[in-house]
Amino acid sequence: MVIANSVMAADDPVTNAYRVCKMIDNTGLFTAPCQVSSRKYTVTATIDLPTADARKACTQIVGVVSSKGFHFLNAEWTVQIKSPTGGDKPVASCRLPK
Repeated sequence: MVIANSVMAADDPVTNAYRVCKMIDNTGLFTAPCQVSSRKYTVTATIDLPTADARKACTQIVGVVSSKGFHFLNAEWTVQIKSPTGGDKPVASCRLPK
């Protein structure tokens, strides 16, 4: 029964979103703490990069998330990269794995 609970926890998208945020925050590269919105199904990171580099960072984050086996079922979860000077609109957005 403990194993079944562990598997369920590993596939909980909100728990995985917070794991992704912790991973992002631990890089020390981002300019604001990562945020999770379970209502918008987003993980939002803020970094001062040109748009092309933000897109690369987004893709790299998704690659690491996939390699760690995190899944985001029941909704279209995304990583959004925002600029500290760009307002609320993301400069890059990538889907997280189902």
